[in-house]
Amino acid sequence: MIINADNDAKQANSELKPVVHYHDSLNFEASNALTNVIADVRLRLWGIILPLTCVFIYRSLGLFNIAGQTITPGFLITDIALAMLAIWVARYQFKRVASAVSQIAARVCITDEIVSVIPFTFNLFFEKQNPTHHFEFKINELKIRKTDNPLRFTWALDNRVFELRDKEKEAYIVFDYFDKTLKEKLTEILVEVTPPELLIPGRLRHY
Repeated sequence: MIINADNDAKQANSELKPVVHYHDSLNFEASNALTNVIADVRLRLWGIILPLTCVFIYRSLGLFNIAGQTITPGFLITDIALAMLAIWVARYQFKRVASAVSQIAARVCITDEIVSVIPFTFNLFFEKQNPTHHFEFKINELKIRKTDNPLRFTWALDNRVFELRDKEKEAYIVFDYFDKTLKEKLTEILVEVTPPELLIPGRLRHY
């Protein structure tokens, strides 16, 4: 899995989209490789949800396929419980993955005062996520750190991630999938907004 992550990083670096300077802002867009990672996550999630859907359908049909059988409370409760459990697990997996994906940056804009993040959206046909148009962080109120992969469904993000947060929101930027200028700029901001005592190696990661 680590080898795959390294290969993904090399592929991402070979397809990086250049930073765009527009007036006083720097504008970054993730490479297609990161879009492919999100698509792969969707496929892996389907690999969990489809079997659960089959369980739900099978157990639901069992409630109607009872000719010649005596319906006992135990039989009825078991079928309903298994069907509902399948629904709950499917919804839980979707919400867990969707909440992480919807915080991962697809585009980033940086000015002297603001870091603006436009995240990916993540929908399946039976579930619709309310998309967040963008996250806007004031640099003087921002906390930023390097962190681990926020999306456990894939190793492709590895630990090449900056976490941005303030009192109300947080977002993740997987810097290897953007022009290298973004990592340099975020590192400058990290040093600028982090108290000096927390810049000691080993403490910075947990800020």
